[in-house]
Formats: sequence, C-alpha cells, structure tokens
Amino acid sequence: MDLGVRRDNDKKLDVDSQILARHAAMLGSTGSGKTVMAKALIEECTIDDIPSLIIDPQGDLARLCLNAKDNDIKKHDGDIDRAKSFREKAEVRLWTPLRKKGLPMCIDPFQVPTANLDQEESITAWDMVAAGFTALADYDMEKPAGKQVRTYLYEILIHMTRLGVGVNDFLALSRAVKSPDRILTEHLYQDEMDEPAWDDVCSEYDLPDLTAMLPKPTYDELSRRLASYSSGINQLLFSNGVPIDIDTLIKPSKSGKIPVNVVYLNTIQDEAQKHYFVQEIARALYSWMLEQESVDNKLKLLFFMDEVAPYLPPAPRNPPAKDLIKLIFKQARKYGVASVLATQNASDVDYKIMAQANTKFIGRFSQPQDIDKVKHLLKEDGGNLDMIKELPNLGPGQFQMVSPDISRKAIPLQCRWLYTEHGAPFNEEQIEKNTPNRLRNWAKDNSAKSTRKIDSHASAATAAGASLAAGSKGMAAAALGAESSDAFEVRLMGGLAVIRDGKDPLYVMQGITNAMASFVLLWSMVVLGTQWKNGELDWAWALLGLIITFSVFLIIGLETFLGHDVELQRKISKFARFNQYGLFIWLWTLLFWEYYYSDYTLGERLAMVLEVSVVWTTLFMALEGLHRLKLGRLEMSFDGEGVFSKLKDGMGSLTTVLTRSEIRDMEASSKEVMTGLRWLLDFCTFVIFGAMVWGTLFDKTLEDLFGGEGTPHLLKLALWLGSVYLLIFISQSIVIKNTQD
Repeated sequence: MDLGVRRDNDKKLDVDSQILARHAAMLGSTGSGKTVMAKALIEECTIDDIPSLIIDPQGDLARLCLNAKDNDIKKHDGDIDRAKSFREKAEVRLWTPLRKKGLPMCIDPFQVPTANLDQEESITAWDMVAAGFTALADYDMEKPAGKQVRTYLYEILIHMTRLGVGVNDFLALSRAVKSPDRILTEHLYQDEMDEPAWDDVCSEYDLPDLTAMLPKPTYDELSRRLASYSSGINQLLFSNGVPIDIDTLIKPSKSGKIPVNVVYLNTIQDEAQKHYFVQEIARALYSWMLEQESVDNKLKLLFFMDEVAPYLPPAPRNPPAKDLIKLIFKQARKYGVASVLATQNASDVDYKIMAQANTKFIGRFSQPQDIDKVKHLLKEDGGNLDMIKELPNLGPGQFQMVSPDISRKAIPLQCRWLYTEHGAPFNEEQIEKNTPNRLRNWAKDNSAKSTRKIDSHASAATAAGASLAAGSKGMAAAALGAESSDAFEVRLMGGLAVIRDGKDPLYVMQGITNAMASFVLLWSMVVLGTQWKNGELDWAWALLGLIITFSVFLIIGLETFLGHDVELQRKISKFARFNQYGLFIWLWTLLFWEYYYSDYTLGERLAMVLEVSVVWTTLFMALEGLHRLKLGRLEMSFDGEGVFSKLKDGMGSLTTVLTRSEIRDMEASSKEVMTGLRWLLDFCTFVIFGAMVWGTLFDKTLEDLFGGEGTPHLLKLALWLGSVYLLIFISQSIVIKNTQD
C-alpha cells in the first residue's frame, strides 16, 4: 500500500495491507486530514483486491465515487498507474437506508442465526437479535427495565423458534410478546379438544414461565411498540431495498470489480433508528464472520467506521452497537476482516476498543484531554511518546503513524494525494446523481431475489441457546445480574435453592453450609428460649438470638422462593453480607458459651454439630475474603476489561456479557477456590498422618502428641477435616445428579 512519504527523509512509505489485519484507528481533530487518510487506505485496499464496507455518517466518504483528475495527481507527485488500477477495479456503491436516492438498503431483524454455531456463539447471536428489538422498542438497556425486556425477548425468540412458532414479522412478534401462553398452547395443542394448563405446557416442553418475566403493564406496552413497526414509514427500514447481507456486499456486480460499499446514514433522521441500523450492520457482519473459516495472512474485507464516537462512547454508556463492534474487533482478525475506525475526539471513544487497534494514524490535536488520551493509548501498546509534543503543530494530511509491525518508533507520515476527489460531504441529490442505472438494476434484482433464511435450520439454531436459557441457574444466575458486582465473589448467604439447582460445587457447598447453620440456629433458639423461660438467661440474649435467627431465615427464604425476581435479588444481596457477618459472630458466640458457660448447653451431640457448622462457616468466610482479594487480578484479565465492568455496562443476560473465554474464566474463578481448599485439606491431612507415623516410630500416644482434656486436639482436627471432606463429597454428589438431570 502506498500511503505517502516519510516527513523525516521524503522516502515513499509502502507497507503491506496485512498490517490492517490487527486493525487500525485514525485520530485527529477537525481539519487534520483523517478523512483523506481514510480514503487513501480504502483506495489502496481496493487496489489490493480487498472489498470494503464503510459506515459514512456525514457523506464525506461518498466522494469515493468521483475520480480525481490526472493532472492534479501528477501535480502532487501521485502514481498515475495506481490511480488507473483503482478506477478499473473500484465499484463504488452508495447505499441509502429508507431512501431510493442511491441504492436502497434495508434490514431483516428476523434473520435467525446459523445452525452451525457452538453454544456460546449461538447464545451471543440470539442475544444480539433480542438486543436489537429492545433498542428498537426504545428501552434503555442500561436500566433495569431494559434488561428485563431484553431477557424476555431472548426467551420469546429462542423458545418460539425452537417449537416451530413463526415469529417472522413485527405483528407476529407483537402477538407472541403479549400472549406467549395463548400462542404456544394453541400451536402445540391445535389438534386436541382440551388444552392443558399453562404450567403443564411449561413442564412438558421445558419452558420458563414467560407470563411472569415482566411487570404486567410492560407486556402491553412492549407489544404496542413492536407492532408500530409493521406499518407506516417505520416499515421502510425493513422493506425498502436490499436486505443487509455481507455475501451480497462483497460480491461484484460484474467480473473484475472490487466492491466499495458506502452506507450513507444521513437518510435516517431518527437517532434511535440510526443506532439500530448500525447495530444490525454489525450483527450481520459478526454472523457472517462466524460462518467463515479461519484464515491466515489473507484479508477478505475492510470494515471502516467514520466518526465512531456516538456508537463507541466510553463506559458506562453502552449504545446498542457497542458490544457488537467490540466483539468484531476482538475476533475479526482470524476471519480476515480488517476493522478501521476514525474519530476527531480521542477522549469520546472507549479506550478499550481503541487500544485494540495495532496501527494508529495520529493527526493534529491541540486539546490537553485529547493529547492525554493519546498518551494513554501509546503507553498501552508501547509506542514512542516523544512524538506527542509534535501533535499540536501537525498540518493537514500529516500524521504520526504508530505501528509496531513496521517500526518501533512513530513514523512521521505525509499522506499521499488521493485518486478520488476530496471536498464537501455529499448530499442526497449528489448521491442520486452519482448512482448509475446499472447498479440500480443490480440492486433491484438482488432485492427481488432476497429471501429470508428461515428454514429447517431454525430449530437447530435455537438448540444451544434454549438449553442454556432453560438451565440458567446457579452460577449462570450471577451473570443474569442477580448478584451484580458480587457475581464472582463467594455468595455469602445463597438461598437453599442452590442445593437443588446448583451445578457448581462451591455454591452447593455454601448452600449446605447455610442449611446446617439454619438448623443450629433453630435449635439454639429453642435452648435459649428454654433457659430464658427458666430464668437462667437474660432476655436480651434470647432476643438477640431471635433477631439473628429470624433475619437469616428471612434472607434464605427470600432468595430461595423469590429467586426469579432479579431486581429483588439485587436488593437482598445488599443485606446478605452484613447478615452473614452477624451469623458468623453469633455461631462463635454460641460455641464459646457451649464450652465455657456451664448453664448453656446444646447437648453433646448437637454441640458437635455446632462445632462443624462453625468450622464450615469460618472456612467460607476465609475463602470469601481471600477470593475477593484475588478479584483485583481477575478484574484486569479480559483484554483490559473487567467482569464487574461488563456487568455494570448494562448487560441484562448471560449471552452478550460473557464471551467463550470469559465463561471459562468464570468457571475457573470457582475452581480456583476449590483448588485452594483441597490443597489446604491435603496439607492438614499430611500433618495428621505424619504425626501418627512419628508417634508410632517413637512410641508416642495421641495424648502425648496432641493431648488435652477431653477429646485430643489431633482428633479434634481430624473431626474438622473429616467434616470438610464430607461437605465436599455431598456437594459433588449433588452436582453430578443435577448435571445428569
């Protein structure tokens, strides 16, 4: 690629297009020439036979359809031969959503994901569809209501599709959203005289209770909003033109041409619809990527976004397209997609996305906050910080090119003269004038031939997503938002439901521990009440025991029986930690009384149960503390973005919050705790057996080694260890059973 000349030695800068495989970013204030740099990059990719998909918010890039004059190219030392090569190859298509000024483009939000995806990919793909409808219905996915709607639509889409109910248009989706029980029952039992109750339908077909997932007024409101897109001007977004299809976009209309697709967004006036359209383009691209085979050293497509700030703002803002574009940046390389973005305000774009651009073209900046942002980016990728001081003095078309694949130091670059015209942004009339009839006929033909890919693979495409959604309990429930920022911490209380539904041994162990503690609290209350009644104990201690017991049972009960209410779970979690601390202190108090206060006793056997309960509770308190300390490390593990950050970014379901690698790390965080616990147990076991062997060799009794009044200390330690081993055994047995079920 001929990008221009080095300003330090006037030598031509010719680089391999493969450097874009690790993505690129163009940064510079207004008038810095970043649009010119972007056009030069697109021109060079076209010459290298790489088609492009360009998001053009203002019309700046639409001028790629106008060729520069040869005299101007020669005057500015341009390469005429390369300019001719571009003209011969380039097939510039100007796409205009909602309008027929250029090539009309529409979206198909009901396109089902392909069937050949693994579980996490299928979940992500279906959640994208749900997120799109949520945004289209004007619900803010950063708020609880938006999260609930998104999760509900996900369940509706996968289960309706899985069971063969056609949700192929907005009217059908509107009806399904409003009355899922009636729609499914009528469909599944259409040939039967008597329809079963909804609970029986859910049980027979492994369905969640779709009628209890939203507040009742929300069903009608959501249905109304979705139905509005079935008529009037709103439906043009989904019916006017060629549906977004990456295979169509990268295929030339005639042999020898390289498509340059410019999506002109100014034809969409509504900002929410504009964001939704960008999201659907990103969804189509991501879905297309997943269908491709991994490639090495071969670019299939250049994906360019101009003025990305509204679509990729810093956290905590999370517009609809942001998560999809983040996924594209993370995974595009292995599928041969080069992602390039441009912005005039570095501080207005999420740095976590910007940092993934291996090559950066940095133009003039004068604002301190933007210069500081550039400094931060360069620290992330080890760039040369000495060039920072030059940024305020750069002229139009002058850049500092930072690309570790080419040079360890920043390259001072003067962008070459363009092979196409550069000027004011195109308006709709100019787009109409510069769209040839040949391409219009081609687009019309593709629009007429387009059919939705809803066929026999639809049910298969839902299998993975539906299976996980149906079983999203235990650890998965944490990702649904019930535990917010504590999702990866040890659950302090954890309802007894985790014993029944849990598939993670750590959480099941916690549930068993809480069950044991509950039994001890209940029995101790009987003892305390009896002693108070007999005048052997002050009423304050009995009242304190009653309060602690009641609060523990209340939280456990609420978490157990009201676990379906995400918002309530979030509120309960705020009190669970303090409740657990109180439980911990109270159990130790009871143990102290048992051994040092003669008037208070649970009885010999129940005292042993109390001791085991104290051991288990103390163990989990220690694990919880140590694990939370380690979370600081986990927070920085996912490409610079922490798990807590993701949960706070407004993601309302497991599907988009967690990528495949993140799910593995989520499971690993629990396994890490279990591994540490087993190591401690093995060490203590070694000490016990070592003491026994030592005593045998030197003819020492247990009392001699670890003696004491009553039970020898060694046996006491053995009791504690044995109880923990028993806890692990029971929890693993429950997990095995739940997994098999």
